[in-house]
Amino acid sequence: MLQESEIIPYHCSPPVGEKILVLAPHPDDETLGCGGTISLLVKAKKQVKVVFLTSGDKADPSHKLSKKIYRVNLPTPPLPQGSEKGLLNSHFTEYALLREKEAVKALKILGVGGYEFLRFPDRELDAFSQDALHRLVQILREYVPDAIYSPSPLELNPDHRATAALAVAMHRTMAQSGMAGHLIFYEVTVPLRPNLLVDVSDSYGRKKKAMKKYESQLRLNNYLHYITAVNIFRTLTVKGTKYIEAFWSLQTPLNNEEIARWLSYSELGHTSA
Repeated sequence: MLQESEIIPYHCSPPVGEKILVLAPHPDDETLGCGGTISLLVKAKKQVKVVFLTSGDKADPSHKLSKKIYRVNLPTPPLPQGSEKGLLNSHFTEYALLREKEAVKALKILGVGGYEFLRFPDRELDAFSQDALHRLVQILREYVPDAIYSPSPLELNPDHRATAALAVAMHRTMAQSGMAGHLIFYEVTVPLRPNLLVDVSDSYGRKKKAMKKYESQLRLNNYLHYITAVNIFRTLTVKGTKYIEAFWSLQTPLNNEEIARWLSYSELGHTSA
């Protein structure tokens, strides 16, 4: 039977990474899941780039901007030959453009200047996983990060879980290519089993300010209230902290069975912070 200290750390550690790639399924996930940590990394002069996989077109179908077609939803650069044709018939709305503008404002507050919007269809990322992986591997080889941050496989939203699967594939590609690096899962809608706690008390003000730039999403739900509750809850095992972001950090790629064992609170020694 696992003891408490084998399930969750009782201390905080510095954020992981010197050159960081953050995967966000939608604009706002990066701020919700690891905005405080991003701010700390930037303050420590680390290099951070955020890649948004979808623009979140379907978050609010009733919004007036959702009715306005902006342009064909083609990821840039163009898709590889033989890619899934369904994407060519998709669309990109003014509402999605609004969310991207909010993301740029939020990233500016966090201090991030590097970002990219891939614009895959919202809530359909899994259907375009091969095209998404092709583009992400391109970014991986061009940017050469030593840490990839991603939502965890436990998340509720299908795009979050699809992003986690893509991140796992990217981590394995890194290992096969001789690129050393960590895969670090963050939490948004479902708490994960962490092996890394980061004290974001000093950067939480910036995280909160950045999140407030996502006005379109806060009108739908008080996400800031919920993530604040999660970050306060994470201080349970660490005295003297106000806000903590929790992560599962992996240096060596795991197979699917090992990932499932860790997330289900089974004993697993093959993991590292």
